[in-house]
Amino acid sequence: MGYDLERFVGYVNEDLLCCVCRDVLERPLQAPCEHAYCSACISSWLVHHHSCPEDRLPLDVGSLKPLYRYMRNDLNRLQIRCVNAGQGCEVVCTLESLHTHEDECEFAFISCSNTGCPVQVERRGLEAHLSECNFRSRECPNGCGHTLLSTDQSQHNCVAELRTEVEMLRAEMLCKVEEVRREMESRLDSQRRHMVQKESQLKNEVEELKGQLSRVMCDMRALLGAERLRRQELAEAELEKRELLELLKDLQPTRSQHPVEQAAKDQHQGAQQTPGWELHTKPTRHQQREASLHASSLSLHSAQAITVSGPPPSPQLGEGARKGGTRSLTLDCIKRKSREVTVI
Repeated sequence: MGYDLERFVGYVNEDLLCCVCRDVLERPLQAPCEHAYCSACISSWLVHHHSCPEDRLPLDVGSLKPLYRYMRNDLNRLQIRCVNAGQGCEVVCTLESLHTHEDECEFAFISCSNTGCPVQVERRGLEAHLSECNFRSRECPNGCGHTLLSTDQSQHNCVAELRTEVEMLRAEMLCKVEEVRREMESRLDSQRRHMVQKESQLKNEVEELKGQLSRVMCDMRALLGAERLRRQELAEAELEKRELLELLKDLQPTRSQHPVEQAAKDQHQGAQQTPGWELHTKPTRHQQREASLHASSLSLHSAQAITVSGPPPSPQLGEGARKGGTRSLTLDCIKRKSREVTVI
């Protein structure tokens, strides 16, 4: 609904009147056909109709738009009397500032601020009414802290009121304690489930670590066994080395004997020992090694004998050439002996 035309002072343009209620526009809207309406009027009209109320052209809510700016300016400049003019307010203001004045008008009726009071008084007489209102509240004069109405002061019992308040507080406290207990139980259950899951996870990890440890121990035992075997092999090789060295020392001819006699003696001993070796169908490894070393020593002594009994060297070669030839022949024999020992 629009503003009553009789409240306005001066001339009001007909274009500023609502096409539905024929009053001055309130919160105006405009149709595509340029007819203006109050917002409440056109909304209620379009509930039952789908056309403009003025020229019957098709119209819906989505096609409405705000009023032209120059028309809004003309509307806001209109002079209007206060709605409380019947109570004695003589204020005339522009339509734009009307709501501001009505919110502060001294002749406007407002409800009493005391709870339960149904009286409506003018704003200018509100303070006088509050001082005499039967529903005004104040604190108990006995010091219990309760706020009392003027009508309830004679029926007020401080002990009963305090007892009721204590019971209410106890009930509220019990409710809160129950809520806290439930919340704590829920948290404890959640933590318990989490701990169980964590414990099972840790058990699985421990079992996995035990399996890894057992595998590592097996690998270590295997490595220790291999190391033990290697040390045994090294000890056996060292023992064989010492035996070979001792055998070489035993087979080495003494320097006091003549090389030719020693070679003949060794050949004679070899001829005597040969039938003994043939008696064994399968000579042992040690016997084979001794036979090889003995043969090598015989060949070495034979070479030395040949070198000693050979033709005398020419005067041009000298003593150094004779020593060099003997040394080279000796080295060749030692190398041959070493190869035979390696093959055996």
